[in-house]
Order: sequence, then C-alpha cells, then structure tokens
Amino acid sequence: MTGIVIERARAEDAPAVAAFQTLAWQQTYRGIVDDALLDVPVADRVGRWAERIRSGSRVVTVARADGVVVGVASTAIDDRPHAGLPPLELCTLYLERDVQGTGLGARLLHAAIGDEDAHLLVFDVNGGARRFYERRGFRPESMALLDAGTGLTERRWVRRRAAHEGNPGR
Repeated sequence: MTGIVIERARAEDAPAVAAFQTLAWQQTYRGIVDDALLDVPVADRVGRWAERIRSGSRVVTVARADGVVVGVASTAIDDRPHAGLPPLELCTLYLERDVQGTGLGARLLHAAIGDEDAHLLVFDVNGGARRFYERRGFRPESMALLDAGTGLTERRWVRRRAAHEGNPGR
C-alpha cells in the first residue's frame, strides 16, 4: 500500500488518536457492546491518550493517509511480566474499515512490535482479529477471561518466535 505514512505519535496527536479509537470501536463493536461505551465523547479520551504518549507508558504508532489517521497501534513494556509472558504487550491495533485487508495491518503491527515476542488480548467475538493474529504467529494461551468494561470474553494471545528457542542469549 502506498501513500501511507507510519510514524510514532506525539502528544499533539492525542486528539486524532482518541477520535480514531472512538471510530474504530464504533465500526467494530456496534451492536455487540453497549452503545454508552461506544459513544463516549472523544474529548473524554484525549487526556488518557496524551498522558500515555507524554509519559511513555505506551509507545503509540499512527498510520496516516493524506494526513488523516487510518490506523493506530500502541505497546507497553512490563518490566515484571506475568506468568512467563513476553514483556512486550500489544495494547492497541485499530484500522479504519476502508483500509482493512490492504496489508496496512501487517505493516502497522511490524512498525509497533517488529519481530519481537509479544502478547495481547483479543475479544472472542472478533473473528477477523483472531485470524489476523494467528497468521502472524500468535496463539491463544489463556482460558476465556471476562472484560469487565465490555462484558465480552477475551483471551490472551502470545507470539513466541522459534528463533529465540535455542538462543540462550536472547
């Protein structure tokens, strides 16, 4: 896909990231998740995204087409990973509906986590996301968990690169 710029977000990108998150959730979960959760005003999300970007608690990567955000990924590092999980967590990967299936998701994922071992949570109802992550080496490694905010079940998916297995220096 050409004409797409992928770069690390800056604090001033927080309003665009918050608006995009709202749109992506509405496109993906309308009719599945309570509308009150989907229709939270964008302004209520801006501060949270600005703080994540400013503090470095998340590395946020954006994809833009003609200056408009069409994809967002965010990651966090846990310096004390739980239950043997890789320290790198993919917290967010959202794509605008019109660019899904174009290869942008794979490019954005690579920009966010490269070839590193990583983990993430995927809602069970999101079959497209499950297929996407499976094609990229992720596998479910948890029982169903209940997401208290949405009421949906989700599972932890993990990617462990075989190249790391036999490499004690990694």
